[in-house]
Amino acid sequence: MNALAKLTTPSTSLGKCEGLINGSIPFKAGMVEWLDATYPPPQNDAYVMRATQRAPGPDYSTKQLIISFAKGKPNNTYGLFPDAYTVRVLFVDHSATKRQVVYTQYMGQAIVAYDPASNNFSGQISVTLENLDEDTRRTLDLKIDFDAYQPAPARRIPRRPSALAVHC
Repeated sequence: MNALAKLTTPSTSLGKCEGLINGSIPFKAGMVEWLDATYPPPQNDAYVMRATQRAPGPDYSTKQLIISFAKGKPNNTYGLFPDAYTVRVLFVDHSATKRQVVYTQYMGQAIVAYDPASNNFSGQISVTLENLDEDTRRTLDLKIDFDAYQPAPARRIPRRPSALAVHC
């Protein structure tokens, strides 16, 4: 039987994602993930970059940024409005309160690119996000540069079959 060996140990921080929240608070993700996802129409299949920043102890609160880009669309600049689907931006803040606060895109622009030769999803976003929980409008401004690489795929390495155990 062939064993499955990974030629490269995939790391979840294959890439970078950093920028500013509200013009002064730094956001630097310690974990960057690149993956494929399927969303309901009209976005359908998309490339997704998920970046997580974790605060030091003792609270270990997190902030997470998720950017999705519809597959098959050209590398370009796209508007970020509530009904736009080519590029979607979602920001989840676990640091402000006991419950998470989810912000969705309100207005802004994204410059996104996917390079199939290197499996690289990169871009820049400048967006105002909003949260409408509890009928209170809260906004957040993000300016982020990101660059995410997909981990190298695993490959089978042929090995000799092991000898059969002989029972005594």
